[in-house]
Amino acid sequence: MKRNKKRILLIASVIIIVFVGAILAFRLPMMTMKPAETGRIFDTNIYAIKNKIVTVFLIKTDSGYIMIDAGSNPVNLEISLKAINIGTNDVKWIFLTHSDYDHVAGLSLFPNAEIFMNEDELHLINGTVKRSPFGGNKIPSVIDIGNITLLQNDQELLFNELKIKCLKAPGHTNGTIVYQIDGQYLFTGDALKITNGKINIHPYTMDKNLAKKTIEQLMDTINNSSIVLTSHYGLQYNNIN
Repeated sequence: MKRNKKRILLIASVIIIVFVGAILAFRLPMMTMKPAETGRIFDTNIYAIKNKIVTVFLIKTDSGYIMIDAGSNPVNLEISLKAINIGTNDVKWIFLTHSDYDHVAGLSLFPNAEIFMNEDELHLINGTVKRSPFGGNKIPSVIDIGNITLLQNDQELLFNELKIKCLKAPGHTNGTIVYQIDGQYLFTGDALKITNGKINIHPYTMDKNLAKKTIEQLMDTINNSSIVLTSHYGLQYNNIN
């Protein structure tokens, strides 16, 4: 009887250790994330808003703001927008780099904004493809998936003479996409991470080999952009002649 109790305790202890270890392994990469702080980015019309461990970016145009991703916390996002005198109705267009929760949760604040997304990411939010063994991604119920504008690779759009080039960057998710604005500012979402000037794949990536190939293909674009703006790892400024 005592032996059985010892075995049960041993098994329970192992399960607890494995469970705690799995949680720590999942959470550890978040501790190294250093998103850009809230404020205007020097000498640009770009604003950064730190939303917990992710940064939301806004670009000012004569007709309203373009927003890159929508953050993980709608309440904090709305407060931060008000602090820099930007109303939710001022955001006219939202470009999603992908559909993970920490990039789409704030969409509920902008039911009237036009939303753009890589055509390949649709499979993650309509139930066709799973993000993890537990299921796919979801966006706030106030957003009609059918109204999202789906983007193709190398597609270019023009907003008040502001040119946005869309570049598919699969790996982190199947439909990850990056945006280069006016050939100067590259918004990478989670397509990559930058730490101490070194570029590598982002944690929580679905296909690491594909992500590495994507980074290799993007290197010229990265090097030719004056600022690389990541979602979790701040900004990289390049010296461009």
